[in-house]
Amino acid sequence: MDTSDALYEAIRRDAEDVGAIARRVGWKPRSIAKVKHHLFLREHWLDQYESLGVPAVRARFDSDEAIARAWLRLKDGGFTATDLQLLRHEAAEAWYMRKHGPSYRRAHAAAQRRYPAPASLWS
Repeated sequence: MDTSDALYEAIRRDAEDVGAIARRVGWKPRSIAKVKHHLFLREHWLDQYESLGVPAVRARFDSDEAIARAWLRLKDGGFTATDLQLLRHEAAEAWYMRKHGPSYRRAHAAAQRRYPAPASLWS
């Protein structure tokens, strides 16, 4: 298991992160829980590469060390403006999927318009 996979597994098992992040950033715990579920737990319809001939699959997002470390900074209180942008982007993406269907490609594009993802954190 690589570092990013190990971090994701630790986050999935963490029962205190949602409350800690909610307190630190001033969001409702249920909003943080939705983002956690979206990023780390739920399987999604990953269709972003269909135009390149890659079939869509239902799966969890790949582990990403930068995202995991941002989550940990949010929990510990040493977060950055980019980490907050991650929360906003992922909350918008999750909302879009709940309201408009499971397409990751469309949800990510909609979230990008409102809360652009800094390339330095995730793509």
